[in-house]
Amino acid sequence: MRRLSAIVLALALGLGGTAAWAQQKNLTWTAGQIGGGWYAQAGGFVELVRSQDASFNIKVVPGAGIQNMSKLQAGETEIAWGLPPFIAASYNGQDPYTDKHSDMRLVMNGLGFVHIQWCVPADYPDKSIREIFEKKGRTTIGTTPPGGSDEWVMRKVFEFYKTTYNDVRSRGGKVILVSYTDLTTQYRDRNMDILFANLAVPGAAIQEASLGRKMRILPMDDDLIKFMEAHGLSRGVIPRGSYKDVVNNDVDIPTIAMANAIVANAKVSEPAVYEFTKILLKNVGAVRKVHPAFKDFDPKDAVRLANVPLHPGAAKAYKEAGLLN
Repeated sequence: MRRLSAIVLALALGLGGTAAWAQQKNLTWTAGQIGGGWYAQAGGFVELVRSQDASFNIKVVPGAGIQNMSKLQAGETEIAWGLPPFIAASYNGQDPYTDKHSDMRLVMNGLGFVHIQWCVPADYPDKSIREIFEKKGRTTIGTTPPGGSDEWVMRKVFEFYKTTYNDVRSRGGKVILVSYTDLTTQYRDRNMDILFANLAVPGAAIQEASLGRKMRILPMDDDLIKFMEAHGLSRGVIPRGSYKDVVNNDVDIPTIAMANAIVANAKVSEPAVYEFTKILLKNVGAVRKVHPAFKDFDPKDAVRLANVPLHPGAAKAYKEAGLLN
């Protein structure tokens, strides 16, 4: 009788462990704005992961580059898209964060790049970003709301040119802070002349906006790029041929960029993150097909990010793949 009881108890404990494990594979992935690259890319990854392990139930929800880190730290989401400058800043409690996000853990870095794209109509009179600010004319510019990387970077550009949003408004201009979907509509309806976006190339919002109104993407001057590099961003280019309805699509366009990274809360179970990471590492070809920005993804670039620790589950997967000692 005692032996039977022990067996029943062991089975109960085993079933309880299975139930707990199933619960741990129910994850929320905070991505980006609906209509932006991150939201669609996360959806592509979810399809890939579920095709390999149907017990994963990953819900993709909207987010933004800066606020994603705070949501992760607060336990409001299990995994999130992030950008290296903001991931490192949140972990260390640096601008734009006031507190250290000590539960921040890296899962995978190097998943392509997002690029700043300063878009104007093809017939726009100013041919450089500097010219726009130096003329101090009436400007209508739009990007996504505060809390995302787009608006943060745009404020830094304004800072470089010693301009504020109030300066723009005082000259009869507008600063429009809305979703990518609304930005596209505002640009196409000619309610806005400058569309400022931080998106993987090609960005769906840029493609759609340029379909209804021919577009030029202005290059960043070298001194502006150096200023942005000092804030943790990287020099990059929007490659020629990226957008068929952009009139200067025949040349590489200098800009700044940030790598895409997946991060997780330290409290997310090691087995869940291990299985998630392992699936992506075993299907690199499929990862590269999720979005054109991932076409050059190399797992060797995935394992480190500015002293932010790896999640133990991800570390285990990288060690098994021979990517980490």
